[in-house]
Amino acid sequence: MKIKFFLPIICVLMLMSFSVAHKFYVSVTEIEYNEKAESLQIISRVFIDDMEDLLQTRYDKNIRLGKTNESSSVPNHLKKYLNEKIEVKIDGRLTEVNYLGKEYEDDMLLVYLEIPKITSFKKIIIKNAILTDMFSEQKNLVHVNYKGSTKSLILNKAKQEDVLNFNN
Repeated sequence: MKIKFFLPIICVLMLMSFSVAHKFYVSVTEIEYNEKAESLQIISRVFIDDMEDLLQTRYDKNIRLGKTNESSSVPNHLKKYLNEKIEVKIDGRLTEVNYLGKEYEDDMLLVYLEIPKITSFKKIIIKNAILTDMFSEQKNLVHVNYKGSTKSLILNKAKQEDVLNFNN
């Protein structure tokens, strides 16, 4: 009698022990054209723990991200890394992507970037290779909002850049 009672519990425990927690590796980058400021304003959202793992692997195993106890070297390492992994070409011309800062929201790191002196464009080529060197499953979603039109890309390790055409 006792075996019949414990058998379903044992089966459930065995199944749970074989299940593997799946982790998603995703970033979301929003690029918004600000006509008044004549700039592209960029917010990139990545998981704090993923970026921390990357910075520890690349630069210093003792780096810490977060609102408390953050390492003082984080802004410099983050800026260096983002300069390597994010590129934007406007109508065939490589632009300068300026790192403005960062903040934390729950388990996300929000990174603020800007490309100044953009009056208009027809074609934008975006490279976003954030975290693809650390996580082969990494997906980087990019949304571009230009003069009321929004277009999106999904980039990954195999396809780190793509083009969007805006023929307004």
